Amino acid sequence: MVAPAGSITAPEAGGTPPPLIPAAARAAVTMQALPGLGPVRFRRLVDHFGSPGAALEADAAGFAELAGKRAAAARRGAVLAARTDEMIAQCRAAGIGLLVYGTPGYPSSLEVLRGPPSVLFFVGRPELLHGRCVGVVGSRRATTYGRRIARRLGAHLAGTGHCVVSGMAMGIDAEAHRGALPGPTAAVLGSGVDVVSPPRNAALYRRILESGVIVSEYAPGVRAEPHHFPARNRIIAALANDVVIVEASRRSGALITADIALDLGREVHAVPGPIDRPTSAGTNRLIRDGAGVIVDTGAAEAFPCEEALPAEQDLRTLLLAVPPAPATLEELAKATKVPVEEVATAVTVLEIRGYLTPTRDGRVMRTPGRGGAARREVAGNGR
Repeated sequence: MVAPAGSITAPEAGGTPPPLIPAAARAAVTMQALPGLGPVRFRRLVDHFGSPGAALEADAAGFAELAGKRAAAARRGAVLAARTDEMIAQCRAAGIGLLVYGTPGYPSSLEVLRGPPSVLFFVGRPELLHGRCVGVVGSRRATTYGRRIARRLGAHLAGTGHCVVSGMAMGIDAEAHRGALPGPTAAVLGSGVDVVSPPRNAALYRRILESGVIVSEYAPGVRAEPHHFPARNRIIAALANDVVIVEASRRSGALITADIALDLGREVHAVPGPIDRPTSAGTNRLIRDGAGVIVDTGAAEAFPCEEALPAEQDLRTLLLAVPPAPATLEELAKATKVPVEEVATAVTVLEIRGYLTPTRDGRVMRTPGRGGAARREVAGNGR
């Protein structure tokens, strides 16, 4: 693959072996390129037919009903097949892996989105996306105060076992990543994962690859565009269990991330700032509207982690198996290898204690903001 100017391929950056590319990737890349077939229709197809491959091979009428006539007419084209083969070959050559919606390894936290990324390209350690993640975002035009707080927050969160998720932009994002290193951190880009954006962050990009992961829904070689960033922000919000806004003006893109996080049921926190600074206008408004207030960069009780678990081992095991997205009792039974009757009993206990919340369709989800209460409950049980 010939990387565009300002790009770095994974072998150049970290020397890691090329990741395995799942068999479903070829079908997913093909579907993603079809005209009029965005993430929402991609999800409908995979949910209906069971996998990207099954969807692509479905009968014309069934495929067209969910994908649209234009997509159905284009799916057998030789040009499209050649482009797909080229894309897969480029990814292999550059050490870029693919996480495909509806297949093992895809982050379950993204499934709360109406249109989750059809394909998530990555370099680095994708397993970090399955752990406890906290998004730290804010202004590109950060003040000295904001940069210092973002770096301290990143260091504290990574030091307590959280993966720090941000967008690798200048300002707050970059400082949060720097603070987290050499601990776990995930950068979500508005460009292809082989395109360093902005180019001034090339050194940071290389450092993240040493212990973190870089992801994007955009294909390798795609340049960052202004309209990519709101879509990028929804991924940050969905991956994170909590989102912290460090600095933001009234029109900051970080507030988009906060709004999406709130819509997804995530906890949103904000760092207060001087009332006469434009970079504090957005964060102070969030606090006025009810966001959690960060008053100490070492305030572990604001962010749930493994210490905030029930004392009983069976309940701890079950709670750790609950993904960020809602899950059924059958899914939890399969994940824990425990009979569904026992899972139902344990879920009832966890609901009573406030760790889990039932959804309208009969599934259960982690209760947002449960970390502090859980920590107090564990302390009350003899810790």
